[in-house]
Amino acid sequence: MSALKLTLKQSPKQRIDCSVLTADNLEGKSAADIAAIELPSGNSTVRVDSVFDVSGDNAKHILFENSSDKLDFIGNQMSHGTIEIKGNVGAYLGAMMTNGYILVTGNTGIYTACEMKGGQIKINGNAGDIVGGARVGNKNGMTGGTVIVTGNTGARTGDHMRRGYILIEGNAGDYCGGRMISGTIAVLGDVGAHLGYGMKRGTLLLLKEAQIPANFNDCGPHTLAFLPLMLASFRNLDTKFANLDMFSRVQRYAGDLGGIGMGEILVKI
Repeated sequence: MSALKLTLKQSPKQRIDCSVLTADNLEGKSAADIAAIELPSGNSTVRVDSVFDVSGDNAKHILFENSSDKLDFIGNQMSHGTIEIKGNVGAYLGAMMTNGYILVTGNTGIYTACEMKGGQIKINGNAGDIVGGARVGNKNGMTGGTVIVTGNTGARTGDHMRRGYILIEGNAGDYCGGRMISGTIAVLGDVGAHLGYGMKRGTLLLLKEAQIPANFNDCGPHTLAFLPLMLASFRNLDTKFANLDMFSRVQRYAGDLGGIGMGEILVKI
C-alpha cells in the first residue's frame, strides 16, 4: 500500500474545508469514493478530484502536496494516522485532534492545534496566531499533546491552554501564554509584549532573558528538580529541545498577580 496522495492542482480562489480528509473518515474507501467527496468551499462545495489529483490507497498516511494556505481544517478531530503536508496550510490545522501525527513543511495559519487533545504536530516553518488556543467563546484551549514549531509563532500562543506542550524553536509573539490555565510553553528565541497576560497556572520556560511584566513577582533563583526530568522527556522528539544541556537553575517569576497568581515564568540562568 502507498500513501494516499492529494496533490493540489492549483491554488484555490476560495478557502476549502478539508476536515473530512482524515484516516477516521477515509479508511475503507476506494480512490473513486474519495475523489467524489464534496468539500465545503465558500457558500458551495467542490469535489475532491476537482481540487486534487488523487493517488495511492493508504488512508492511514495522507500526503498533501503543493499545499496552499487556503486549505483549512486539515487533521480536524483526527484520532490516528499520519498526515504529511508539503507547502503552506490554512487555519485550524489539527483542531481538536486526539491522536496521530501531523508534519508540515511550510507555514500554518491561525488556530493551529486549536483545542488539541492529544497526538503530535511538527511544523517546519512558522505558525500563525493562537497556536494551541481556544475557539472564540470557548474557555479551554489545548488539553494535551505536543506542538513543535521550528520557526516563529504569532500572537496569543497558548491562549486558554490547559495541558500539553508547545515547543518553539524561534520567537513567540505578543501575549504568549495569555490566560493560560496549565501546560508548558518553552521558547528558545525571543518573546513579545504582555508575556503571560492573565495567566492562572502553567509554566513558561524561556532560554533567553526577556522583559518580565510588572504583574509577575520575582521569586529569585531556584533549583527545580523537575526541569531535568522534563528536558529528558524531550530526548525522543525531533526538535532542538532534544539536544539541550540539562539544567535545573532558573530565575522564577510568579503571576499573573492580577488573578490567582499561580502561573510561573522560568528563565534559564
